[in-house]
Amino acid sequence: MRRLIVLLSCAALIAFVPVLTQPAAAAPAGTPAYVIMADLVRGITGPTGSVCLQTNVFRLGEQVVPRVVVLDALTGSDPGEVGKNVTVIEERGIKVTMYLENGLTFPLRYGRHPGRGDPATWLWAMGWTIPDDFPTGRLRWWLVVTDKTGVFVRWDPIGLDPITIERR
Repeated sequence: MRRLIVLLSCAALIAFVPVLTQPAAAAPAGTPAYVIMADLVRGITGPTGSVCLQTNVFRLGEQVVPRVVVLDALTGSDPGEVGKNVTVIEERGIKVTMYLENGLTFPLRYGRHPGRGDPATWLWAMGWTIPDDFPTGRLRWWLVVTDKTGVFVRWDPIGLDPITIERR
């Protein structure tokens, strides 16, 4: 958990320095822009190690879970107000999609994680279980955030770090 906090804090600092140093007029009026922070963790299906642990190495049959935080670039806050105002996400039409270089796409859902218990956070996530007959090797991935105003933000992992898929 400490690593996740440090990772997200560093990502937020890196992402916000350019945003905070730009004049407010730099963004076109009425066009929301988003800051994206994300990582991959091992899900609860077929884990070969600890679940919810950040990794880019998965084995066939394991679940890959992207965890994504989307912030409004102008305010630096979660448009859904950490679950208190989920209707804003629906009103803006915000959608987050994960893409794999082999053509697979996965829509993410905004929700409370973990599902029960405290502490909890609200973020975008989904789970994809790697089929047992899926090719092993490296697979690039990225995220796209869109909304109904036509905003399109692509996020690539630092260093274009791919998912590595291995046999069990």
